[in-house]
Amino acid sequence: MRRMRVIARSFTFFLLCAALGRMANSAPPRPQPAYKSPVGVACSPDGKFVYVTNQTADSLSVIDAGSKTVTKEIPVGQYPTGVVVSPDGKTVFVADTRGHSISFVDPAAGKVTATVKCGYEPTGLCLSPDGKTLYSANFISNDVSVIDVAQRKEVGRIKVVRAPSFLAITPDGKTLLVNNFFSDQPATNPKLTAVVSVIDTASRKVVGEKRSPGTMLMGRGITISADGKYAYTVHHRPNFNITPSQLQQGWIQTNALTIIPLQDPNEKIVTVLLDNVSSGAANPYGVAISKDGNTLFITNRGIHKLSVIDLPRLHELIKDTKPERLAYAHVNLGFLWGRDGVIKRVDCGGLGPKGIAVSPSDGTVYVANYFSDTVTALDPKTCKIKAKIRVGPPLEMTVERKGEFLFNSATYCFQQWLSCTSCHPGVRADGVNWDLLNDGMTNPKNAKSLVGAWQTPPVMALGVRASMEVAVEKGFKFIQFAQPTKKEMDAVAAYLRSVKFIPSPWHRKPDGSLDEAAKRGQKVFGKAGCNVCHPPPLFTNLQMFDVGTHGKRDFKEHREFDTPTLREMYRTAPYLHDGRAATLKEVLTKFNKDDQHGTTSTLSKQEIDDLVAFLMTL
Repeated sequence: MRRMRVIARSFTFFLLCAALGRMANSAPPRPQPAYKSPVGVACSPDGKFVYVTNQTADSLSVIDAGSKTVTKEIPVGQYPTGVVVSPDGKTVFVADTRGHSISFVDPAAGKVTATVKCGYEPTGLCLSPDGKTLYSANFISNDVSVIDVAQRKEVGRIKVVRAPSFLAITPDGKTLLVNNFFSDQPATNPKLTAVVSVIDTASRKVVGEKRSPGTMLMGRGITISADGKYAYTVHHRPNFNITPSQLQQGWIQTNALTIIPLQDPNEKIVTVLLDNVSSGAANPYGVAISKDGNTLFITNRGIHKLSVIDLPRLHELIKDTKPERLAYAHVNLGFLWGRDGVIKRVDCGGLGPKGIAVSPSDGTVYVANYFSDTVTALDPKTCKIKAKIRVGPPLEMTVERKGEFLFNSATYCFQQWLSCTSCHPGVRADGVNWDLLNDGMTNPKNAKSLVGAWQTPPVMALGVRASMEVAVEKGFKFIQFAQPTKKEMDAVAAYLRSVKFIPSPWHRKPDGSLDEAAKRGQKVFGKAGCNVCHPPPLFTNLQMFDVGTHGKRDFKEHREFDTPTLREMYRTAPYLHDGRAATLKEVLTKFNKDDQHGTTSTLSKQEIDDLVAFLMTL
């Protein structure tokens, strides 16, 4: 019997090696999608051109601001997101998110002139005021790349907290603010929050962190006023410490704007809600300040609207509010809406608005509408739509595209507070624990990635949903308090099946093969018995086990948990069913002292490090 187990383990290990070879070297070519999916927007310094990154078309559209038409579409790298323009207008910089690089584009010639490698998954970009230094927020490597524009090479990396998304630099170029999308804390921490990292550009060091008075997660757009006095950033404010038994009054999720003073050390950070008492402003994304500095524009991609804020009135309101009341503005749904003229919502002219930019010449506001394949031009004073500019031909939504839209749109949610992506950004997870009512009350579980969920039934940590399709239905019913049609739910399921695991960039050689640490870790994976419960290609045996991870808030009878896939572990921290492990190393050491979760207690420090390296490649 023992020999049979050894043979079985050896065969599983053989399958593992073969699967990894296929993953690293035989990835199918990326199909050319029909949709453009515009995301990032930037204007030339003279306002004559608008540049738009098309995420699913791997291209950059050049729009003539005068005629409001696309004049060129330039191929760039993989899955482009952020875009900025040099002060002389001769170079456009594009973040090739999945290519882990920056494209230097000559818009006049219509081609990429250089590709500069940077950290993993660059998302947001910004330039120093003199245009000599480019900074990229690298979502997966948790750092900021410093790129010398003249030399066209990366000259430094600055470590931040976790998943930097977008960044902004002060007018004097001395301070860089970086939004961290996720927290780096265990999900069992009831006060977990993301932060804004403050970087001194001269020393290239993090010199501080800015925190909201409440929870801030999934921070996206960030901008700084022309006088350098304030930074404005948008983010989610999830109420994960409350059982999600209702949606009214932002019970589950609210959507926020945080105002960060940058010059007066005695001035407090203030967070205000973009939602009102009966209507959410789901999924804020991009921010921009008007040319005259008096208006803040925010794209709310979940409700397909723009939030428009009168900045002088906002600061007047903050100044007039007593400190004890201001301290709770982050939970006051009527704060911005209680005084006329502070905030309003307007039509953005498309579906899924993301990136936003203001023309430096005439102040026109440009908005990229992801699901409409359009860029809308709006009058900065009246917010009336001046033009709808197509970056791609009008196309009917496929079933998968419709499902993606439903997954991201909050218009199906009761009072529009949230959408599926509010807790599953990019179909992954938000890194916090939620006390869903599908397995009892007061026993929160960590949100799980939905990538591959259709292949790994049952769903949820306790397997309480028989399949991904059932989980979709119940998610709409019990989280969004909505009841889509079967056709709509089938579309969401079709979309989830279409989302693929993203190959890990960690511990890879230039040819895609594993580096030496990961190769050693691959052997340790078999030695420790990890491959018994986590066989390839999905790295799960689809079984429930008691591996000693029962927690203080778990019910006594809940001792067996679903064996999760190990695919994409490099991007799904924290770990274990309740997110108590902030790192993979903690999973293998601090929370596995009895060797119930693989035989790791006898491994050396080097073997543990190598095993972590291998797991990061999956």
